[in-house]
Parts: sequence; structure tokens; C-alpha cells
Amino acid sequence: MKIPPKPKRGKRSPFYWWRRWKSHKYLPVRAGLLARIQNGDFEYPELFDWAKYELHYMQDELDKFVNEYQGNEDPSTDYLYCDIQKRYMKRHNKLIEDAHEVELRHLTSLVDELAKEFLITKEEVRDIMEGFGDTTEKLYIHVMENYGLRKPNKKKVIELMKYKHGL
Repeated sequence: MKIPPKPKRGKRSPFYWWRRWKSHKYLPVRAGLLARIQNGDFEYPELFDWAKYELHYMQDELDKFVNEYQGNEDPSTDYLYCDIQKRYMKRHNKLIEDAHEVELRHLTSLVDELAKEFLITKEEVRDIMEGFGDTTEKLYIHVMENYGLRKPNKKKVIELMKYKHGL
């Protein structure tokens, strides 16, 4: 896994201080389900990767601390060493917590949206998703081909026809 360089301290929200990178920009609901899927609104959140990066950054800072340590004791027993660990683990835990919330929200909203758009129940969508081994876009196409639209309108039909014929 390629670890990106740690971003410089920039303007951050006090409500999301544990995030170092910009969050995903979601499309509005009126953009349509297929457009939102293509935008990545229902994909696996990057927050899990960010949490892994934090552990790497922590190890880098700990190694730097050990190399520059001036005391006579074991550097891993120093309170500054523990402070570094605490700081990075707090951020790591917040990122993991956030990632689980985002992933659950993505999955439940995808099930809800597919059930709204097609003639299929939420249970059927969950069953399909469990065994489906492809992308979210291919899942949408699979459900579209096997189940009908709930409320077909001209815009949705044209969008689906364009997608089917690759225009």
C-alpha cells in the first residue's frame, strides 16, 4: 500500500478535526440514482485507508522520537512516547468509527434507493447484494434488467436506454 505524505495543517473544521483530507462530495438526490452511483456516493469509504495511514504516520513519528531520544531510560517508557501514541490512536479510532458509520449509511441508503426506483423489496435487494460480486454500477444494471422501474418517466427511460446502448 502506497502511503501518501502527511498533509500540511490547513483550515479544518472543529467538528471533524480527525480528518486530514477532504471528504467525498455527494451529488444531490435529484441527480438520479445512476449518476450518484457513478459519482461514487455509495462506494467503500476512504476513511478506512486514512486510518491505516495514521498508524503509519504514528510509527514514523515514534521512530523519529526514539532516534532523537536523549534520556537514559528506554524511550518507549517516556511520557512523550505515550503522548504520541495517544494522539495518533485517538485520530485512528475516530476515523474507524466514522468509516463504519459512513459505510452503514451507504449500504442502507443504496438498499432504500434501489427499492424506491425498482419493483423490488428491500429484502430482495439485500439478498442480491450479499451474493453479488461486482461493482455498484453493475448491481444497478442487474436490478434494472431483472426488475422493472417503479415510476418510469421520460428522463429515467432515456437515461437507461443511453446506458444500455452505450451512447
